[in-house]
Amino acid sequence: MNAHTALDPVKHFKSVAWTSTDRAQVYDRTTNSTSDLTHFLTTEFIGLLHQRIAPKSAVLDLGCGTGVLTKALAELGHDVTGVDISQAMLDKIDTGIGPGRITLRQGDVYALPLADASVDGVITRWVIPHFRDWAGIVREAARVLRPGGTMVIDHTSRANYALASREAVLDTATFGYDPRVHGSEPGYFYAATTVDELQLVADGAALDLLDVAPLGFFRQNAVIAAVLGAEGFQSYKKAVDAFYQDPGARAFIQWFERHVTRALPLDMVNGMAVVLRKRG
Repeated sequence: MNAHTALDPVKHFKSVAWTSTDRAQVYDRTTNSTSDLTHFLTTEFIGLLHQRIAPKSAVLDLGCGTGVLTKALAELGHDVTGVDISQAMLDKIDTGIGPGRITLRQGDVYALPLADASVDGVITRWVIPHFRDWAGIVREAARVLRPGGTMVIDHTSRANYALASREAVLDTATFGYDPRVHGSEPGYFYAATTVDELQLVADGAALDLLDVAPLGFFRQNAVIAAVLGAEGFQSYKKAVDAFYQDPGARAFIQWFERHVTRALPLDMVNGMAVVLRKRG
């Protein structure tokens, strides 16, 4: 535990949970599917970085977990350094996947074990919103990014929570994400933000904010969760998973995510993909 975790019960709770061997086994099992909607969304997310960096770039996968993004980027030919606080998570990653090279480092996302301006790209998914002081992670990631380099992060939309609360009462425990700073259960905390807040953080880290787009209309949506209620939302999630196994429904959902979701207002979707560039 470091000073950050000692002072922040959310950070302490999540750091302890992530570093356990049992958690690594569960995480590895639940994130390595290649046939569900989450895999598709992750592939689209990776593409936001891959299309903006040169072949064989040096990339940091920040908070890499059991290596979903790390392995995918190495398969695309990039040299990837995966950093995670959990050695148990890192032990699950096969570093032989290529043609790009994989290097694994145990470390804190607030104090990365990398030199200044040492990578061409940074990517992180399922990490940033876990922390109240997520801006500090962005600043630290910007430190290791070379001028002109690209950073891709995910976040959640504060506007989506606001719209959900206007439509009905959102059961945050059922939804699984609670953006309230003083939420009652630290395990459910998941930070939310706005474009204005993202712009302020980007400016403070010498980053240009290139794009903020919705991601995952069908997967993570507080409005749907609020309207359907706890039991209805659980049934909805199971139905989406079942529909996705049908080739026709899968093709429609993928088309919708690529061509409609990206154009929706940020209050219509909970997840956001954020693209930033380090100033020269």
